Amino acid sequence: MIIAIAVNENHLKAIIDPHFGRCSWYCIYDTQKQQHIFIENPERYQQTNAGCNAADLLITKGINMAIAGRFGSKVVELFRKQNIQMVIPELQQTVEELINQIKIK
Repeated sequence: MIIAIAVNENHLKAIIDPHFGRCSWYCIYDTQKQQHIFIENPERYQQTNAGCNAADLLITKGINMAIAGRFGSKVVELFRKQNIQMVIPELQQTVEELINQIKIK
């Protein structure tokens, strides 16, 4: 499974961002390879469609799941059409904490 995690910085201690489309970075984590990379969100400063454009970018990366503090309604619709699961964590976490939880499951 490939997971996109919205974050505010490009390191494992970064906090999960509350805004999917306006975050600065995405951590792309591959659960099979147990590897991650960070990609910059080129859409974060767009006046309109930042979330949908970012979602389209992540879909080309082959994601199966997206994690952020919230998702806009258009992004929810787009991800549902693509069968991409959306997760909103209950607690504020770092990328590292989240990945460790995923590894345990």
